[in-house]
Amino acid sequence: MTYINPRRVARLTAAAVALLIALLPASLSAQDEPELGWFAAAELSLLFTGGNSSAQTFGLGGSARHLWEGSQLSFRVGSLRAKTGRTARTALGTTTAFTVNETTNTELTAENYFAAVRYEKSLSDRVFLYTGAGWDRNTFAGFDNRYTFVGGIGNTWVDSESTRFKTGYGFTFTSQSDVVEDPTTSDSFAGLRFNSEFWRQLSASSSFESLLVVDESLNETSDFRADFTNSLIVDINDALAFKTSFRVLFDNLPALTGVRLEQPLGTPTGDTVLVPLNEFDTIFTVALVASF
Repeated sequence: MTYINPRRVARLTAAAVALLIALLPASLSAQDEPELGWFAAAELSLLFTGGNSSAQTFGLGGSARHLWEGSQLSFRVGSLRAKTGRTARTALGTTTAFTVNETTNTELTAENYFAAVRYEKSLSDRVFLYTGAGWDRNTFAGFDNRYTFVGGIGNTWVDSESTRFKTGYGFTFTSQSDVVEDPTTSDSFAGLRFNSEFWRQLSASSSFESLLVVDESLNETSDFRADFTNSLIVDINDALAFKTSFRVLFDNLPALTGVRLEQPLGTPTGDTVLVPLNEFDTIFTVALVASF
């Protein structure tokens, strides 16, 4: 397993944030008066293929945000399921006279669900306090349930009609139940979090959004996780848009999975060994977004 130094990643992240701030136009430093009230969006992504192989992908998500004078409440939910089918063929008869039977076996190949809520209270134009909670399920990444609670302080660097950039720093408490329990790790632990939110209007009909969440466990420093999503949104009209997103999930101490032991190769011994899953997961989606 490759070990990534959390301090080095933190330094690189801080440098990237500083560079992004430096690249922002000076005219954007002033704060604009935000529009108050509710803002919501729903996302739907579908993929179906058939023939010699089959695949079905279904994604559904949504977000809502309410702005008051000096505070805001936001919600995010999402789900993704992917199934893949393979067709097996067998022939019955002789080499000159036979019939072909086809059997298609479909299995779930990806499944991810999440929900999050966050509340912010401004202390000034640049500083705010925040608290939040989240739930995740990703059995293919090795965990059934992951509950996270966070609270901390943040900075609003830019909040205008064309650009929004915020960073936050907080303490977390995480409770996680794995598909395969790891007897060497704790399922509940405190941690530190850094997060950033960047949005930029690129043109009259397109915008870019980037969300980063970095978590570090205080119980085990090698347990370092990151969730990085970049999205390009292109408006169709005032209510509909296409959204293309690329999400990278990193876990420096991934969950375990059971692997059947063979000796020699192809001969099962009846035993199972525990090995870590991959550190990286990537998710690419194209969705139709309805705003209201």
